[in-house]
Amino acid sequence: MAEQLFQIERKRLADQVADQLMELIADGRLKPGDRLPSELELMKQFQVGRSSIREAIGALSLIGLITVKPGQGTHVADFSAEGIGKRIGLIGIGREKIRELVEARIELECAIVRLAAKRATEVDLAEIRSKHEKLKMALSKDDEPITSDLEFHLAVARSCHNSVLIRFLMELRQPIYHWMKQKAKYDWGYAPVYDQHEAIVKAIENRDGDRAEEALKSHLRSAGERLITAMQAEDDR
Repeated sequence: MAEQLFQIERKRLADQVADQLMELIADGRLKPGDRLPSELELMKQFQVGRSSIREAIGALSLIGLITVKPGQGTHVADFSAEGIGKRIGLIGIGREKIRELVEARIELECAIVRLAAKRATEVDLAEIRSKHEKLKMALSKDDEPITSDLEFHLAVARSCHNSVLIRFLMELRQPIYHWMKQKAKYDWGYAPVYDQHEAIVKAIENRDGDRAEEALKSHLRSAGERLITAMQAEDDR
């Protein structure tokens, strides 16, 4: 890997670093137990900054593809070669990890959406609605919906006007992005999402924190359970 030089586009650098590291693991160039190059070496190879490398490493660690141990470096997780295809295909997230991610998102985004219902300005509401309609347009044109989906959730977060909560959601952005990629992989993935988002938008516009929270919980639980069901079907093949 030392001689390889990766050209990364300037859009979503950390996402692309994570994707390419997953490809290296999937095709066997990085094997279970292998130690990854140093942070500085990865920065050189991928031609990106330190923050992009750390975000990508953090995301892959969170979903269980790599392990990070102080004083021991960063290693590819020790999982069986037989299971690597399915593991990479489902971004390394097992059903328990999905449940944990759903649980974390619900706890975090419920706090966010409740504050958004109370604090969102007219400008914020217009931005939320704009991102919501952008998803509708993407779905109607069969365009990639992931960016619009994530932008919607980030617009809601910004409208809560709490920088710490916004930062927490940004830290989860990488695994959330990959989770959304898996939702898009299956036919069921985005069919109900627009209507679920609509319920969230209306509750925020009506300043109804309770209803906004319930709509968000329903949305995230539904998405999580659908993905877990799809993963089970994949495992059973």
